[in-house]
Amino acid sequence: MVMDKRYNYREVEPKWQRKWEEWQIYRFDRSDVKRPAYSINTPPPYPSGEFHVGNALNHAYIDFAARYKRMRGYNVLFPQGWDCHGLPTEVRVERTVGKTKREIPEEEFLRLCREYTLQWIKPMKEAIKRLGCSIDWSTEYRTMDPDYWRRTQLSFVEMYRKGFVYRGEHPVFWCPRCETAIAEAEVEYKDTSRKLYYYYFMLENGDKVPVASTRPELLGACVALVVNPEDQRYKSIVGMSAYVPIYNRKIKILSDSEVDPNFGTGVVMVCTYGDKTDVRWQKRYNLPIIKLINERGLLTDEAGPLKGMKINEARKKIIELLKERRLYIKEEVIQSSVGTCWRCHTPVEILPKKQWFVKTMALREKVLEEALKIKWIPEHARLILENWVKGLDWDWTISRQRLFATPIPAWYCEKCG
Repeated sequence: MVMDKRYNYREVEPKWQRKWEEWQIYRFDRSDVKRPAYSINTPPPYPSGEFHVGNALNHAYIDFAARYKRMRGYNVLFPQGWDCHGLPTEVRVERTVGKTKREIPEEEFLRLCREYTLQWIKPMKEAIKRLGCSIDWSTEYRTMDPDYWRRTQLSFVEMYRKGFVYRGEHPVFWCPRCETAIAEAEVEYKDTSRKLYYYYFMLENGDKVPVASTRPELLGACVALVVNPEDQRYKSIVGMSAYVPIYNRKIKILSDSEVDPNFGTGVVMVCTYGDKTDVRWQKRYNLPIIKLINERGLLTDEAGPLKGMKINEARKKIIELLKERRLYIKEEVIQSSVGTCWRCHTPVEILPKKQWFVKTMALREKVLEEALKIKWIPEHARLILENWVKGLDWDWTISRQRLFATPIPAWYCEKCG
């Protein structure tokens, strides 16, 4: 037998990969009750069409575990899934065709999503096979398939019956570009340079109090001012009323220990909603809710002279109005963190919306308790889960305002909603 001088991987590897599939050497035997089962449950990748080196590394790690457990006598379930739905697919399709979903008929947009998803899966699947991963391809699944919908919807129904899922109006993170709610864990915070604006509020006694904010365009949604109870500069005005500049709305001045007296002037606006602190204060003091920004990131009728403007446009306009009324003091550049959409990187807003939620806050202690019963490899990986659970401030939003997604199996009354 004459050996080739060079290893011809283009012929040899596909040949044996086909043989391995024909022989079903990686097949999970569902009828086997003698060997212990080892199930690999990993988040399926988004079918982007690009299987990069990071994907290869992660699959190699998983494949190491699968092969090791087989050699140790386990019946290994190593499936391959594709996370087809949601923001990643829709945003990529919009960029591919050069149009937003608003500019495309709904059925046509769904067809494009399915079509491009299948195109993007093909090269990724080929790359995984060429990598030599010991996947049982008979267990392959796609989240856009009806069978997967059925299983997901069954999970929703079971959680609803157990009281873990509910529908309610609550402040949620909202991406104005993607026009959908996103979960708190899907918000990416980025450090950036921003302007901090200083301006006056008039007090009911005729005096003025200086306020500093990076979001002056939210003045129309300002429902209170807050100072630190230990800040001697403002002790005398706690309990008094002030008037929101431009809007002339009368609001209360409160005290709260969460206020940082060293930031800005030490006087903070409570707006519905500028950040998570605003959400806490609004609930804590039962303050009114003013819906100033709509789903597309435009200011609503509540914004008065800023109605219909985009955020940045409204910010410039409100500063002009403050200067005209001689209420503007100064501005300075600071470093701060801005929450952005994990998929399109647009700055997110917090809007009060009716959505479906999972009661993650009620389950936090139970999750932490159960995490201690699991063997973690490496041990410190448990801290990732613990830090995530402890960092949650409200229940998990599971509904999305998307077209290409698994429908929530709920029906609504046309009269009462």
